[in-house]
Amino acid sequence: MRTGKLRITTGLVLLASIGIAVWFLVGWGAATTVRDRAEATFVRVGEQASELEALRAELRRNRISAAGRRANALAEVADTIAASGLPEDALRSLDEQNDVDLAEAGLRRQTLRLELASITPGELGVFFARLHADRPHWTVTRVELNRPSRAEGNSYDTTVLMVRTYQPRQRRPEPVEGSP
Repeated sequence: MRTGKLRITTGLVLLASIGIAVWFLVGWGAATTVRDRAEATFVRVGEQASELEALRAELRRNRISAAGRRANALAEVADTIAASGLPEDALRSLDEQNDVDLAEAGLRRQTLRLELASITPGELGVFFARLHADRPHWTVTRVELNRPSRAEGNSYDTTVLMVRTYQPRQRRPEPVEGSP
């Protein structure tokens, strides 16, 4: 009888051990699945981060103009106005609002204020399309349309604020006395 109880006890211990081992193996399999998913997610996030960095670099290339001189900026916008076919008397004023240093890697941000007189929304749309096509580094940040009391039809006095970020030209170092 003792041998029978011993066999039963041994069998139960063996069965319990097998049950615990199976339970650990199932847990191990679930943990492995979670780890595999986490690794796949990690790889996808890494790829997405690389794509974002590539897009940021592309945006920087498109938005940063190397010129950076006030006269060049004013000439660019004036040329775009002429190329868009606006009437000659449409340009009321074009002024630089500010040109400030940005904390990022020696870049500057330039803001221009453009005032156009008596133009239609269609003419304004043509100007914006030409600006976007010819001068993608300029971003329009605000547009104000005011209907003058003297205006007839569908014309407005328009104020446009535009910004661009650029890298100023590097100055050449001054020659040192006695150097060739």
